[in-house]
Amino acid sequence: MIAIDNLSDAIDVSREFLTPIDAGKWLRLALIVLFVASFGVGGPAFSGGNAGTGSVTDAPMGQSDAPPTFEEDFPTSELLFWGLVVLAVFVAVWLIYGFLSGVMTFVFLESLRTSEIHIRRYFGDHLQRGLWLFLFRLGLGLLFAILLGAPVLVIVFFAMDGLGALTVGSILAFLPYAIVVGLLYGVTMQFTTAFVAPVMLIEDRGVLAAWRRFWTTARPNWAEYGIYLLLVWILRLVTGAVAWFVIGIAGLVLAIPFAVVIATLVFLLGPIGVILSIPVGLIGVALGLLLVGVVMAPIVTYFQYYALLLLGDTDADLDLIPDQRSAVRTESANWRNRSDDIGSTDRDSDDEQDERIGLNDEIDREDSTGPNGETGEDEEDGW
Repeated sequence: MIAIDNLSDAIDVSREFLTPIDAGKWLRLALIVLFVASFGVGGPAFSGGNAGTGSVTDAPMGQSDAPPTFEEDFPTSELLFWGLVVLAVFVAVWLIYGFLSGVMTFVFLESLRTSEIHIRRYFGDHLQRGLWLFLFRLGLGLLFAILLGAPVLVIVFFAMDGLGALTVGSILAFLPYAIVVGLLYGVTMQFTTAFVAPVMLIEDRGVLAAWRRFWTTARPNWAEYGIYLLLVWILRLVTGAVAWFVIGIAGLVLAIPFAVVIATLVFLLGPIGVILSIPVGLIGVALGLLLVGVVMAPIVTYFQYYALLLLGDTDADLDLIPDQRSAVRTESANWRNRSDDIGSTDRDSDDEQDERIGLNDEIDREDSTGPNGETGEDEEDGW
């Protein structure tokens, strides 16, 4: 099947893209991978809202000896305000990352198509596509959050009314429902990134139009895409475990010198050392993220090339990497032909050797017979 045959072809295409190893190319690729090596932003957006700071009422003079209340020790209005601020910052960073992830998806695809990485150029060329992809992911996340959240609210409502038996039954019924919804969400996000985004790029379509175009290809080839999905999940489980093991070991080695420097600064300089340790820690975090990108780069590259090979094999009009496909498969065919030629040459050499041996035997027999064909009995006659 095509989905199985492409496993080895994806290795060859990825190797051609990643080699020869160039530090600048790998660093740029690692930066891109930090944005595309995830499912992107698809969860619900939270609204921070506006919160007033309020004022803390001082206790009357006559009650100064009374034990402090919780609000005096922990002003809830200020805690609420700063909590909303932190939440708003988190959501803002999350949305910005989601937008960058959408654009970087096309930067990555363009890099795989051209075998060259130009982040700024490709980023500017694909801003609109990245925005549409981000909005689709966000809307899809909201939809699935509602599908999961509505039953949860119903369960909580019955629990608050004291209907415990019904709540347990609802939970048991909710679990398979949640698994099915989660699988549908994962498959949709996987296909959107792996196949629909390339269709958007090659045919200049929007997300929904690209999904309709891809569906016309996937429906008659459902077995190929089903096998692809199964193989990708298995391989990602294996490669992910290995990758995070490597990242954990390398990250620990990387963190040791930074931890020593930070501890020394804090121990020797006190509060000033704490301030000075902040940039040191930020540098360590940046290098740690870069480490993650470098380790994940070949894995992400392989899986995306695998998807592009399958997409082009099932629909030639959607082939984003025709040159890479042709080069790798021509090289494989030439290698097989060379192997056949070598085997044929070996067989011909063996045949020629057998012929020479037979000819020598015939000459020896002629030398051992006389002029009339009789075999000589006298050793001195030579016959």
